[in-house]
Amino acid sequence: MEDRFEIGRIVRAKSISDAWYRGLNIIWNHGQVITDERGSQIREFMDLMVVIEDPYIDRIPHGTAWNEERLEEYAKQLISGENVQDFEYTYGQRLRNWDGKVDQIEYAIEKLQETPTSRRAIAVTWIPSVDTKVSEVPCMMLDDFKIRDGKIHLTTLFRSHDFGGAYPANLYGLSRLLEYVADRVGTKPGTITTISISAHIYDHDWDLIENIVKGVN
Repeated sequence: MEDRFEIGRIVRAKSISDAWYRGLNIIWNHGQVITDERGSQIREFMDLMVVIEDPYIDRIPHGTAWNEERLEEYAKQLISGENVQDFEYTYGQRLRNWDGKVDQIEYAIEKLQETPTSRRAIAVTWIPSVDTKVSEVPCMMLDDFKIRDGKIHLTTLFRSHDFGGAYPANLYGLSRLLEYVADRVGTKPGTITTISISAHIYDHDWDLIENIVKGVN
Protein backbone atom coordinates (compact mmCIF):
# COMPACT_ATOMS: atom_id res chain seq x y z
CA MET A 1 0.00 0.00 0.00
CA GLU A 2 1.17 3.56 -0.74
CA ASP A 3 1.77 5.96 2.14
CA ARG A 4 1.19 9.08 0.04
CA PHE A 5 -2.33 10.44 0.31
CA GLU A 6 -3.90 10.62 -3.14
CA ILE A 7 -7.11 12.26 -4.30
CA GLY A 8 -8.76 11.95 -7.69
CA ARG A 9 -8.73 9.45 -10.54
CA ILE A 10 -10.59 9.28 -13.84
CA VAL A 11 -11.36 5.86 -15.31
CA ARG A 12 -12.83 5.12 -18.73
CA ALA A 13 -14.47 1.70 -18.50
CA LYS A 14 -16.02 -0.42 -21.21
CA SER A 15 -18.81 -1.88 -19.08
CA ILE A 16 -20.26 -2.00 -15.55
CA SER A 17 -18.12 -5.04 -14.73
CA ASP A 18 -14.99 -3.32 -16.06
CA ALA A 19 -15.83 -0.24 -14.00
CA TRP A 20 -16.28 -2.28 -10.82
CA TYR A 21 -13.03 -4.21 -11.15
CA ARG A 22 -10.97 -1.16 -12.04
CA GLY A 23 -12.54 0.91 -9.27
CA LEU A 24 -11.85 -1.83 -6.72
CA ASN A 25 -8.23 -1.95 -7.84
CA ILE A 26 -7.80 1.79 -7.29
CA ILE A 27 -9.45 1.75 -3.86
CA TRP A 28 -7.58 -1.35 -2.74
CA ASN A 29 -4.15 -0.29 -3.95
CA HIS A 30 -4.30 3.47 -3.42
CA GLY A 31 -6.96 4.05 -0.76
CA GLN A 32 -6.42 4.84 2.90
CA VAL A 33 -7.94 3.08 5.90
CA ILE A 34 -10.13 5.30 8.06
CA THR A 35 -12.82 4.83 10.71
CA ASP A 36 -16.14 6.42 9.80
CA GLU A 37 -18.74 8.06 12.07
CA ARG A 38 -20.38 4.71 12.78
CA GLY A 39 -17.11 3.16 13.90
CA SER A 40 -16.70 1.04 10.76
CA GLN A 41 -13.30 0.64 9.17
CA ILE A 42 -13.21 1.39 5.47
CA ARG A 43 -10.54 1.59 2.80
CA GLU A 44 -11.34 4.84 0.99
CA PHE A 45 -10.29 6.64 -2.18
CA MET A 46 -11.63 10.16 -2.61
CA ASP A 47 -13.06 11.67 -5.80
CA LEU A 48 -13.15 8.66 -8.09
CA MET A 49 -14.77 9.38 -11.46
CA VAL A 50 -15.73 6.47 -13.71
CA VAL A 51 -17.10 6.84 -17.24
CA ILE A 52 -18.88 3.69 -18.46
CA GLU A 53 -18.95 3.72 -22.23
CA ASP A 54 -21.56 0.95 -22.66
CA PRO A 55 -23.65 0.21 -19.54
CA TYR A 56 -25.59 -2.50 -21.40
CA ILE A 57 -22.86 -5.11 -21.89
CA ASP A 58 -21.29 -7.26 -19.16
CA ARG A 59 -23.64 -5.76 -16.58
CA ILE A 60 -23.30 -8.27 -13.71
CA PRO A 61 -19.70 -8.72 -12.49
CA HIS A 62 -18.39 -12.13 -11.46
CA GLY A 63 -17.77 -12.18 -7.72
CA THR A 64 -20.67 -9.95 -6.73
CA ALA A 65 -23.43 -11.27 -4.48
CA TRP A 66 -26.08 -9.73 -6.75
CA ASN A 67 -27.99 -11.84 -9.27
CA GLU A 68 -30.28 -10.74 -12.08
CA GLU A 69 -33.50 -11.25 -10.12
CA ARG A 70 -32.34 -9.10 -7.21
CA LEU A 71 -30.93 -6.48 -9.57
CA GLU A 72 -34.20 -6.23 -11.47
CA GLU A 73 -36.08 -5.76 -8.20
CA TYR A 74 -33.63 -3.02 -7.19
CA ALA A 75 -34.03 -1.33 -10.59
CA LYS A 76 -37.83 -1.50 -10.38
CA GLN A 77 -37.79 0.20 -7.00
CA LEU A 78 -35.46 2.91 -8.32
CA ILE A 79 -37.63 3.69 -11.35
CA SER A 80 -41.09 3.36 -9.81
CA GLY A 81 -40.50 5.17 -6.53
CA GLU A 82 -42.29 2.42 -4.60
CA ASN A 83 -41.34 1.79 -0.97
CA VAL A 84 -43.20 -1.45 -0.32
CA GLN A 85 -40.83 -2.52 2.46
CA ASP A 86 -41.29 0.81 4.26
CA PHE A 87 -37.62 1.80 4.34
CA GLU A 88 -36.78 5.16 5.89
CA TYR A 89 -36.19 6.30 2.32
CA THR A 90 -35.53 4.87 -1.14
CA TYR A 91 -33.76 6.54 -4.03
CA GLY A 92 -36.82 6.00 -6.18
CA GLN A 93 -39.04 7.67 -3.63
CA ARG A 94 -36.75 10.71 -3.50
CA LEU A 95 -36.51 10.89 -7.30
CA ARG A 96 -40.19 10.28 -8.08
CA ASN A 97 -41.79 11.93 -5.03
CA TRP A 98 -39.26 14.42 -3.67
CA ASP A 99 -40.37 15.84 -0.33
CA GLY A 100 -43.80 14.37 -1.09
CA LYS A 101 -44.31 16.96 -3.82
CA VAL A 102 -42.26 16.59 -7.02
CA ASP A 103 -41.61 13.84 -9.57
CA GLN A 104 -38.12 14.93 -10.63
CA ILE A 105 -37.68 12.20 -13.24
CA GLU A 106 -40.86 13.32 -15.00
CA TYR A 107 -39.55 16.89 -14.79
CA ALA A 108 -36.25 15.83 -16.39
CA ILE A 109 -38.08 14.00 -19.17
CA GLU A 110 -40.27 17.01 -19.91
CA LYS A 111 -37.24 19.33 -19.95
CA LEU A 112 -35.45 17.15 -22.48
CA GLN A 113 -38.58 16.79 -24.61
CA GLU A 114 -39.01 20.57 -24.67
CA THR A 115 -35.33 21.47 -25.12
CA PRO A 116 -32.96 18.62 -26.08
CA THR A 117 -29.89 20.71 -25.18
CA SER A 118 -31.24 21.57 -21.70
CA ARG A 119 -28.81 21.66 -18.77
CA ARG A 120 -31.67 21.53 -16.26
CA ALA A 121 -32.68 17.86 -16.46
CA ILE A 122 -31.44 17.04 -12.97
CA ALA A 123 -32.85 15.25 -9.94
CA VAL A 124 -31.60 15.45 -6.35
CA THR A 125 -32.21 13.20 -3.35
CA TRP A 126 -31.08 15.27 -0.36
CA ILE A 127 -33.90 16.97 1.56
CA PRO A 128 -32.27 19.37 4.06
CA SER A 129 -35.28 19.58 6.38
CA VAL A 130 -35.23 15.78 6.70
CA ASP A 131 -31.66 14.63 6.20
CA THR A 132 -30.04 16.98 8.69
CA LYS A 133 -32.12 15.34 11.45
CA VAL A 134 -31.98 11.59 10.74
CA SER A 135 -29.25 8.94 10.75
CA GLU A 136 -30.18 7.14 7.50
CA VAL A 137 -29.46 9.53 4.63
CA PRO A 138 -29.01 9.05 0.88
CA CYS A 139 -25.59 8.20 -0.53
CA MET A 140 -26.56 9.07 -4.10
CA MET A 141 -26.98 12.84 -4.25
CA LEU A 142 -28.01 13.66 -7.79
CA ASP A 143 -28.70 12.31 -11.27
CA ASP A 144 -28.12 14.58 -14.25
CA PHE A 145 -29.36 13.79 -17.78
CA LYS A 146 -28.01 15.47 -20.91
CA ILE A 147 -28.63 14.83 -24.60
CA ARG A 148 -25.45 15.17 -26.61
CA ASP A 149 -24.53 13.60 -29.96
CA GLY A 150 -27.96 12.01 -30.26
CA LYS A 151 -27.83 10.10 -26.95
CA ILE A 152 -28.83 10.73 -23.33
CA HIS A 153 -25.88 10.59 -20.96
CA LEU A 154 -26.30 10.19 -17.20
CA THR A 155 -23.95 11.61 -14.56
CA THR A 156 -24.49 10.54 -10.96
CA LEU A 157 -22.85 11.98 -7.83
CA PHE A 158 -22.39 9.88 -4.68
CA ARG A 159 -21.32 11.54 -1.43
CA SER A 160 -20.53 8.07 -0.04
CA HIS A 161 -20.19 4.97 -2.21
CA ASP A 162 -19.95 1.38 -0.99
CA PHE A 163 -17.95 0.15 -3.97
CA GLY A 164 -17.47 -3.36 -2.67
CA GLY A 165 -21.10 -4.17 -1.95
CA ALA A 166 -23.37 -1.69 -3.70
CA TYR A 167 -21.70 -0.46 -6.90
CA PRO A 168 -22.92 -3.29 -9.19
CA ALA A 169 -26.53 -2.81 -8.01
CA ASN A 170 -26.33 0.98 -8.20
CA LEU A 171 -25.10 0.85 -11.78
CA TYR A 172 -27.55 -1.81 -12.90
CA GLY A 173 -30.39 0.29 -11.50
CA LEU A 174 -29.04 3.47 -13.05
CA SER A 175 -28.71 1.76 -16.43
CA ARG A 176 -32.39 0.82 -16.22
CA LEU A 177 -33.31 4.36 -15.17
CA LEU A 178 -31.36 5.77 -18.12
CA GLU A 179 -33.15 3.34 -20.45
CA TYR A 180 -36.50 4.47 -19.05
CA VAL A 181 -35.74 8.17 -19.52
CA ALA A 182 -34.30 7.62 -23.01
CA ASP A 183 -37.35 5.64 -24.07
CA ARG A 184 -39.73 8.35 -22.81
CA VAL A 185 -37.74 11.08 -24.55
CA GLY A 186 -37.33 9.05 -27.74
CA THR A 187 -33.53 8.99 -27.71
CA LYS A 188 -30.91 6.28 -27.30
CA PRO A 189 -29.21 5.79 -23.91
CA GLY A 190 -25.54 6.72 -23.82
CA THR A 191 -22.82 6.65 -21.18
CA ILE A 192 -23.11 6.61 -17.39
CA THR A 193 -20.57 8.54 -15.32
CA THR A 194 -20.28 8.06 -11.56
CA ILE A 195 -18.49 10.57 -9.36
CA SER A 196 -17.83 9.01 -5.96
CA ILE A 197 -16.59 11.54 -3.39
CA SER A 198 -15.86 8.72 -0.93
CA ALA A 199 -15.40 5.47 -2.87
CA HIS A 200 -14.81 2.83 -0.24
CA ILE A 201 -14.74 -0.84 0.74
CA TYR A 202 -15.97 -1.91 4.19
CA ASP A 203 -13.69 -4.09 6.31
CA HIS A 204 -16.16 -7.00 6.26
CA ASP A 205 -15.60 -7.18 2.48
CA TRP A 206 -11.79 -6.91 2.53
CA ASP A 207 -11.02 -10.62 2.18
CA LEU A 208 -13.47 -11.04 -0.69
CA ILE A 209 -12.29 -7.91 -2.50
CA GLU A 210 -8.62 -8.76 -2.02
CA ASN A 211 -9.22 -12.10 -3.76
CA ILE A 212 -11.14 -10.42 -6.57
CA VAL A 213 -8.42 -7.79 -7.07
CA LYS A 214 -5.68 -10.43 -7.10
CA GLY A 215 -7.67 -12.42 -9.62
CA VAL A 216 -8.14 -9.38 -11.87
CA ASN A 217 -4.47 -8.50 -11.67
